[in-house]
Amino acid sequence: MSTQSTLPTDTTTVNPEQNDNHEPVTMSTIKEIAAMAEGTESPALIWGNTDRATVAAEALWIFARRTGLDGRGEDAYTAVQDLIANLMHLCGQEGITGGEVTFASLVSMAEMHYQAELEEM
Repeated sequence: MSTQSTLPTDTTTVNPEQNDNHEPVTMSTIKEIAAMAEGTESPALIWGNTDRATVAAEALWIFARRTGLDGRGEDAYTAVQDLIANLMHLCGQEGITGGEVTFASLVSMAEMHYQAELEEM
């Protein structure tokens, strides 16, 4: 995979429903990024955050196609929310979360990994 940027870097959280200053990322953009993973090795070689974003775009695009969020004019924000909600269902039903392991704790750990990976640059 490439080490070049997939999208312009913007470290602010953009919710298209709350912020009119930015255009929402469309699913066609996610499709373009996901296409960068086509024909690459499996498992993916991760050289940096662009590769991480590309693999995530590939997963999001597969989810969007499967659920119909790829062609109804939906933006990526909606697809990400729906995917997270479905992951919550999976974790609850399969016992990935429960007891002291909450979905929020998984998200918190993911945030720590994300922050550490940003510092690698």
